Amino acid sequence: MFKSAKKTGIITLSEKYYYVEFSLLEDLGVKPRPLQFVNIWIPGVDEVPMSISQYTGEKLYVLFKVVGEGTRSLRDRSGFFGIKGPLGNGISLSSYSRVLFVAGGTGIAPLPLLAKHAEEIGVKLDAVWGVKKSSDLFDVKSLTPSTISVYYASEDCIVGYCGKASDLAERVLREHAWRYDVVVCVGPKNMLIDMCRKVGGLTEVFISLEAIVKCGLGACGSCILKPLPRLLCTDGPVFKCGEVYKHLEWNTQY
Repeated sequence: MFKSAKKTGIITLSEKYYYVEFSLLEDLGVKPRPLQFVNIWIPGVDEVPMSISQYTGEKLYVLFKVVGEGTRSLRDRSGFFGIKGPLGNGISLSSYSRVLFVAGGTGIAPLPLLAKHAEEIGVKLDAVWGVKKSSDLFDVKSLTPSTISVYYASEDCIVGYCGKASDLAERVLREHAWRYDVVVCVGPKNMLIDMCRKVGGLTEVFISLEAIVKCGLGACGSCILKPLPRLLCTDGPVFKCGEVYKHLEWNTQY
């Protein structure tokens, strides 16, 4: 089930964000689509889901923020790991010409692969990234040079727009007269709710959800999107707002 991989590099992007390179000792068997994810087995620690940040065939990259034991181990350990995936359905931008990507916090992780996909099919891509602490920010274009414009927001108001990613995204959409064909959002549930409410009635919006993922194959039920009969690992993680809005509302109440 797991494919062997060796950690062959790590880049410090900001105070808590890192970019890790894995050399794949076994082929994944299929080319990952943007917004798909992998489960990474950290020997003796845990199995953790991670967005696929980049893929070259021989190498796989993940971008993450250190928040607990699993991500600390991913940063500090060397040697061999297990890779399960790609998991989920991902997204294709082939039906669009201009896309706005909106990320909150670690939602920035899948942008490099999405930007590569957009460049390959001739789609124009802009990005909004918001964080609570400006010390988390790094130069996104260093990883995604094909992204046309990157707009930053910080809730401590030190760098970029003073406020939330969803508010900045709405401002960018208005300044561009809503000429984006689709908005793709990855981040915390409150941000996704904001984007569905503020933007969902005016343009097409896709959101990528997070949940506890264990098996990644739809067998264990750990990632059920209550109260809906949907699983993140097989039905998602990408949905249109209307498909999962009941799940977002349910999670704000329980």
